[in-house]
Amino acid sequence: MNLYVVRHGEVPSNLSGVIIDRFDEKLTDKGIEQSKKVGNKLSNTKFDVIISSPSHRTVETTEYIAPNQDIILDSRINERKLGKLVGEKWEDINQNIWNSMEYEKTPEGAETLLSGLNRTKDFLNEIREKYKGKNVLVVTHNFVSKCIWINETNATNKDEINNFVHANDEVKYYYEKDEF
Repeated sequence: MNLYVVRHGEVPSNLSGVIIDRFDEKLTDKGIEQSKKVGNKLSNTKFDVIISSPSHRTVETTEYIAPNQDIILDSRINERKLGKLVGEKWEDINQNIWNSMEYEKTPEGAETLLSGLNRTKDFLNEIREKYKGKNVLVVTHNFVSKCIWINETNATNKDEINNFVHANDEVKYYYEKDEF
């Protein structure tokens, strides 16, 4: 399976730096342009399967990238549950705790990175089995993209994990492997 991972286009909370949890937001004008830009980048790629998080921003992004194509919604690639951190500023969060794979809990009851890695690994294992030899587009969120990246590359470097950001107009590619 050839996996193409896209983060949704920009939404208002991306500009504010405020943690908003899984609330649905519409794309900003810039987010629409980012989505169209990704669509142009991928216009020569035929996708056998397109999977999106069920959130409005990812579905909207997907529709700009691959108009009039069937989309499978999968809640395993939803945004991270953020608990009591909703409303806080990202800059105030301790990234070493936030991104730790050693702690059972992240600040204020948010979903752990380990939990995200496990649900993402389950998702990846299923689609690898189901879509062998296919081109698969996944439109999701920064956290899930980070989890996919960690699972795909076996990343362990804390600084790299802490600093991972999937830009809103970037495509990450993971090509066919014999096994996961």
